[in-house]
Amino acid sequence: MSMWGYLLAVTTGIGGLFLITGRWRLLFWPVAIRPHRMTVGHLGLDVTDPTDIERVNSILNSFAGGFNTALLSPSSNEWRVYCEALSSINRPFAHEGAAMAYVPRHLLHYDPEQFENDLVRQRPGFRYLYYVGLGFWWGMRKVSPSRVMRMTRTLDPLHQYLCYDGYGFSQAFFHYRTKANALRRLSLFDGYARNAAYQGVGRAFYFLFHSNPEKLTANMESLGDMARDAASGMGLAAAFVNPDRLDRAQGLALRLPRELWPDFHLGLCFGMKARSINDLDQFENELDRLDPDVQAAVRACIRTCDRVELLVRDRIKHEPRFEAYQAWRTEVTSWMAEHITYPLQGLTASSSARVGHAIGSEHFVGGTSRGINADRSATVRGEE
Repeated sequence: MSMWGYLLAVTTGIGGLFLITGRWRLLFWPVAIRPHRMTVGHLGLDVTDPTDIERVNSILNSFAGGFNTALLSPSSNEWRVYCEALSSINRPFAHEGAAMAYVPRHLLHYDPEQFENDLVRQRPGFRYLYYVGLGFWWGMRKVSPSRVMRMTRTLDPLHQYLCYDGYGFSQAFFHYRTKANALRRLSLFDGYARNAAYQGVGRAFYFLFHSNPEKLTANMESLGDMARDAASGMGLAAAFVNPDRLDRAQGLALRLPRELWPDFHLGLCFGMKARSINDLDQFENELDRLDPDVQAAVRACIRTCDRVELLVRDRIKHEPRFEAYQAWRTEVTSWMAEHITYPLQGLTASSSARVGHAIGSEHFVGGTSRGINADRSATVRGEE
């Protein structure tokens, strides 16, 4: 064999091993997130309290780690191992980052059914994060909103809206402070998809202006008709980032204009709901540390969130064009306004006896983990 033939054989063999072992994924390295760039200081986030800086830095690091591991690892399971090794506070953000890597990991081939089979149904406790992460990828790649809506058409009819939330977050988080028209493309989303995108904007604002409530409120109000949707996203972020420090979210809530209270309240509910399905045992441990009135309010909200979800899913079967996601959120918002003392501090005086009695039984919420767990199972069955 000539020298050139020998070199060709060696090169072919190395190339074959490179493909067979999955090492070819290292070619995605230029797309990987540089961890040193994902910090409060590097991103210029308005976060000043040392404990908040530590919390946000750990969240950003976990997100980047989830994305990079899912993107570059030869093994299809390594990212799951990475996520499970993290604390319960940071684990969901790593799952979100891993979902962001789903499309490039599959060589830019996106199959909605495969996405839900590979991620959502495998680990339904992180289902919200997976849809958000998918939308985050499309936002980072600046995929047109019309195309995003086409690609989500066959996804879960409720949770597909979280893709638009992730898209909106990416535009606001990375571009809002430097580009005057950073949010312009969000107006290209049709119907309630636009509202969902602005929920993502509100979540981004929570990080961008975290330690400056006045600036936070001013930027949110500048969104006009979309301010209420941003407020719900902000409330979700405040609760989801601080499941062990709910008082911080409640403190921020009290500084907002009254007209935004119902929407921020809804966000608090969904943030706690998301945490309850991420890690139920940890959620129960954190909940047990709260005042009994707050515990009652949180449990009642989660139960109602699940109950309404199942109702709107049932209606979708008979009315495919029914705006289920909007109805879900609107109904829960109305229920909270009537039954829950703002900001998620307890049951209202008018409903304490009625709702409080129900909380003692599994009929309404179940005062224990069993009640929430039963709802979680019902919701997952509804998705599948």
